[in-house]
This record gives sequence, C-alpha cells and structure tokens, in this order.
Amino acid sequence: MESLNAALLADLANSGRARYFVRLAFKSGDVLLHTGVGERRFKNRTWHGVGMLGTVSEIPASDKNDSARIRLTLHTQDQAVLAEVAENDPISLGCEIYLVTVDEHYRVSQSQILESGYIVACDVERGDVSQIQLSIAGESERWKDARLHQRWNDATQKALHPGDKFFSEQTTANKQKLRDTQPGKYIGDNRHERQR
Repeated sequence: MESLNAALLADLANSGRARYFVRLAFKSGDVLLHTGVGERRFKNRTWHGVGMLGTVSEIPASDKNDSARIRLTLHTQDQAVLAEVAENDPISLGCEIYLVTVDEHYRVSQSQILESGYIVACDVERGDVSQIQLSIAGESERWKDARLHQRWNDATQKALHPGDKFFSEQTTANKQKLRDTQPGKYIGDNRHERQR
C-alpha cells in the first residue's frame, strides 16, 4: 500500500466522509460495492451500497513488507447473494479496495486505491442473517512467494520436480533458430530466412 495522496488527506481532514469501494472480480462479472448507502457512480460504473451490513477490517500499513490480510464482511438475508458467492467460487480471484471521500451530495470527491490483491479465503455462515467473510491477500504476500511466480526454465522445473524434462529443450531453442515446417523458413526473426 502506498501513502495517501495530499488531496485525499485534505478531504479526509475537512469532511470526514470516507467510504471504502470494493471491486470483486468474479468470473461472471465484477461485483462493485461500497460501504455507504444507495448507488454511487465511480470510475464510470455503478457501485452498490451495503451500508452497515458491510464492513472492511483495518487495513494495515507499515514501512515493512508485511502480509497481513484484510477481511471483508457482508451480512445479508438475500439467498441470491449466497448463491452468487457459492457459484463463483471466489478463491484466487482479484479484488481492489479504494478509499474514497464524498462531498455533501455524496458524490465521489477524491479516491485512491489502497490494495490490489486476491481472495484467499471465503467463509459463509448461514442463518436468518447470513454472513460472508472474504480474506484478501495483498501483493506483498504474492511477492513473498516469488519462487512460484518467476520466469520458468529447465533449472527451476528440475528443482521443483526432479527428473522432469519438460523444459529440457528450452535452452537449446533459445540459442538457435528452429526450422519451420515450410522449406527454407525458420520460426522467429524473419531477417535470417534463406532466400530462394
């Protein structure tokens, strides 16, 4: 998370009307929510208010590469919402959390993205008022697991899976042109084609 911009800080100090806007990138389409009431326009899209039914946990900030998780909680009596969460299986899907200030007419005034991460857990408690709680891991958590997100080659494949030769031809392929199925053609840069 980066430090808040000056305009947003000034707005927070003067008005104190802050909201969280949350974009959940479900497979069936984005779910756009905010912690106020009613519908709000933001980034040329309509965001739906969940009011006191929705909470966002404290968003940790420090000068270290911490990986504390953020919890989003929604209380609802709507069974369709529960069905939507169940159908979409939100684990590993993207999530963006914005801090937004609104003016006296509740229009968005200033905003800044606080966290861009992904959903790592989804807990649902069913009842008269059901609760959906999502745990969000930020990019700092992904960075701590960089080994799984590095550029792949034969050495990294064999380190994780000894004896696996899936990438064994990659080094050779990187050092020379590969012949195409067409006579005199090569895969890659056309400058080195043989002229007929």
